[in-house]
Order: sequence, then C-alpha cells, then structure tokens
Amino acid sequence: MSMINPLDQPEIRLLVAEYLKKPDLIRCLRVCWSWHDTILPLVWKELSVDKSRGAKPSQDALTPEVLRSHRHFIKVLHIVDWPGNYPFAFPRMQALYIRLFNCKTLSPIKYPAPFIRWNQSLLKIHLCCVYNDTDYQLWEVLLKLPHLRELSLDSFSIQADDIVRFWTICESLESLLLERVSFPRGTSPHALMCFRNIRKLQLYRVRGMAACPNLEDFTWHCSHFASVDSENSIEGDEAMGGPYFGEFAKEVARKKWPRLTSLKMDGQWTEEDTCLIIEGMRRVIKIDLQDRFSALTFQALQRHFNNLVELEVGTKSEVTSKLLQNILCCCPALKKLVGGSVLAKDVLKGKPWVCLSLENLSVCFMFSYMEQHLQPWIFVRLAKLTRLEHLSSGVAIAFFQKKYPVPLQFRLQNGLDALSGLGRMVSFTTGHSTSLGKDELRWMLVHWKELASVSAQLDVDDITKIELENLFKSRGIDLWH
Repeated sequence: MSMINPLDQPEIRLLVAEYLKKPDLIRCLRVCWSWHDTILPLVWKELSVDKSRGAKPSQDALTPEVLRSHRHFIKVLHIVDWPGNYPFAFPRMQALYIRLFNCKTLSPIKYPAPFIRWNQSLLKIHLCCVYNDTDYQLWEVLLKLPHLRELSLDSFSIQADDIVRFWTICESLESLLLERVSFPRGTSPHALMCFRNIRKLQLYRVRGMAACPNLEDFTWHCSHFASVDSENSIEGDEAMGGPYFGEFAKEVARKKWPRLTSLKMDGQWTEEDTCLIIEGMRRVIKIDLQDRFSALTFQALQRHFNNLVELEVGTKSEVTSKLLQNILCCCPALKKLVGGSVLAKDVLKGKPWVCLSLENLSVCFMFSYMEQHLQPWIFVRLAKLTRLEHLSSGVAIAFFQKKYPVPLQFRLQNGLDALSGLGRMVSFTTGHSTSLGKDELRWMLVHWKELASVSAQLDVDDITKIELENLFKSRGIDLWH
C-alpha cells in the first residue's frame, strides 16, 4: 500500500504556509503546479505598491494586465505615491491604505473617490495626505460603502460642505482614527448624535471625545491645545466635543464608558486624574501611561493585574525597579511591557516571573560594577519567555546609572546562548551603552530564524561591518547600527 505524503494535501500545505514569510512563499510557488495553486492566493493576499520601491510581492513592473489577473486574490492593498489608477474592481479587497509622501505629485490616486467606488467590499480605509479639498465625491462615495467599519484619516482637511456627511459616516463605524485632521469651526456633532457602533477611537492633538457609549479602546494625545489652522478651521479636538483633562477622568469614574478596557493617554494629566481613571475602569487590558506611572498609579492598577495584557509605564525615575519587578511577577496575561530600568539584584531577589506569555519586552537591566557576574542569571530569566518576539534593552535611567552604571551586555561570554530557545524573535534592539560583536550577530542568524530586524552598535571593524551588512541583507533582515 502506497504511503500518502501529507504535503500533497492542500489543507496541510495551507497550515505550513501560515508560518512562512513572503520570500519563502514565493519559493514554494516553484515546487510544482499543485503547490503553485495552493500558495498563489497567499502571495497576493496583501499587496504593497510603492512608487519608489516597486511592487511587493514582486519587484517586477506591476502592469495593469498582471494586476487584473491576480486582483481576485488581493484582500489588503497599500499604495504609496502610486502613479497608476486602474479602472477595475478588486472583488475581495477588505482594506485599503493610501499614503502620499509627495503631495504635489500628479498621481490620480490623490483623488481616491473613483477608485474607492469600484471596491464596494471595503471594510477598512486609511487615507494620508490625500487631496480631498477638491474631491467633492469622496464623502459621498464613503457614505455609500455598505460594509465600511474602520476609517483612518491622517493629515486631512474636512470642508464645511462635507461635515454632515462625515458625521453620518461615523454613525456606522466601529473604529475611527484621526491624526492631524482639521475641521471647520462650529461643526461639532449634533447634541443628539450618538455613535453607538464605535468601539475604537483615536484622536491626536485633541481636547475632547465624541459621544461613544460603547467605546472599548481610546487613544487620546492631548499634549497641546487645539491649533488653529485658519480663522475658520480647528484641529479635530473641538470638533469632537466633550470633556477635557480632569473632566474626562471624572466621567470615567462615573462609568460613562463601561466597556472601556484599553487606554493610551498623553498630555497634562495629573497623578490624581490618572488614578481616578484607572479606578473608574471596570477592567484594564491595555494601558499606556507614558510618564505618569508612580507608586500611587501602581496601587490603583493592582486590581487589574490578572487581566492586564499591555502596559507602557514610561522611563521617569518614579518608575522604580521594584515596581517593574512586581509587575513581572504579578501579571500572568501580560504580553507587552515597556518600562525603564530594573536592577538585577531586585530581579534575582524577587519572586519568579509569571508573565510567561510576554511577546514584547523593553526594559533595561542594570548592574553595579560588583554585580556583573550576575548577568548569566538574567539571561536564564529571559530564556523562560519562550514566546518573546520583540526584545529591547530599553533606556537606562540616569537616576539608576549613578550606582548601577552597567547595563546587560548581550554577549556570548555573558550567557547570551541561554536565549537560543527564543525561536519566535522578530526584532532585537540594544541601547547606546551596549554593543554586539561578529560572533553574537552570527549566533542570532543561526538561532533566531524569524529575525527581521536588529538595531545595535557594532563592535567590529569596517570591513567586517560591510560583510555583516551584506549577510543580513541576503537573509532579508534589516541591520541598523
């Protein structure tokens, strides 16, 4: 009885393909016709078209004929300064991202309404630096998209004649992301308007928020008050309406947004406001506190430790080493932690880490001159984070550097080889006080097969540096130094 090769089954090939990068998928196309038919939709699933870099997945010229023959595979399309505008639909496209770095280009895509009209299946649209001041059809076209759920605008201007259509579009959205968006004065949403479908809201350089009672994820950068572009236009803050600073904290405490679980804040928040917000949230899953993390906010956050998935606490000296160590010991669901410095002695004297699901860690481990022999033990702790994908040695805080001037050195003689089991590593970054040698970089290529980016100072001569750059480039890995 003949044996069946599992890879002859399309279902098995698809499972294997999920773990492959784009260059590997392209190689799989050449195995045989059955593999070609299985893998081709995955290669064309997401297409990036950049005028300066060519097209991906292929660097060949993206002619209308090539695009037309593969358009039914494309679900996500990224366009950067694209000079072409093809008059046909992408029947399965769900997400469209258009970005113009050269706003003076004569690209027809800078007026995107005709292109969007062809693609009624769109769920997500991101527009950046698009000329919409004379594109009167844009909002009418967006309004008629039956499945649009996410809209992101960057460096955008909304005209007075279009404001009613814009608010009407928002009523059906689940996610609204605004960055550097200007509104005409006096065009806030009607008092009776309620955006019940919005779950995710992002407002940059703003002072207010819309009436979104079901909000779950809120990003609010309010470092500055509204900047007036002209006598009749303002940034997106006043146009959205709502509470400012301390008033927002009080509204959270009154449970105005009972589903709010993710929050990113930036601006003139007091420590009291921050604690009031955390205590008012029924559950905290993701929170970015920037530089407002202290012993008081740590205490307010403690009851959320079991649910906490992402935490960014800034790098101010108030973020003590013991607070960060306690977070590593008390947050079992944590997947992302961005902080300042942790003293090695606090790690080794403290409880074992329970955050074994960590995928993104940015922390600087510090030693005194007499403690450098402890570096291998820190690598032993890090080696237990087998799901880690992004590792950064973080920023050393000057407050700690006086007594603990030595950061963790990612060298083989210090115990780097203990991290050979971190096979999911995608990006690795070291601080200014550390460097990597030739042996460490070659070791990473051998053990971290998923590696895509390394950013570090190199302790090698110029000739070796060029050799390493070429080696990493041949593997499709960015080497920044």
